Amino acid sequence: MKYASVSVKFPVELDTEIERFLDETGIYTNKSEFIKEACRSHLRELNDDTAITALRLEQLLAQAEQSHQSDADIDDELTALGEKVDVDDLERAIEEAREETATQVYGSDS
Repeated sequence: MKYASVSVKFPVELDTEIERFLDETGIYTNKSEFIKEACRSHLRELNDDTAITALRLEQLLAQAEQSHQSDADIDDELTALGEKVDVDDLERAIEEAREETATQVYGSDS
């Protein structure tokens, strides 16, 4: 397995908190292992996020408008993306976005 080397700067408080966690739990052998697992976990969360799925859908539609991909291929991709969408989560995200927009436009919750 090949590894990439990444340099990360943390605020001292966060570094201290991570060190304390590592010392107290012994779950991870070092900060590098902890950071790799945190990144993996964050990527899993992002890949399951409804907003990210919606963004991918938007990008797919934009690509479809400019490509010569068949309608069947596009439909298959849209169906696969649609299966990942949690309808309740999507409705919550839309409602939150509407409330945020109303607050920005009108200065208070509507």
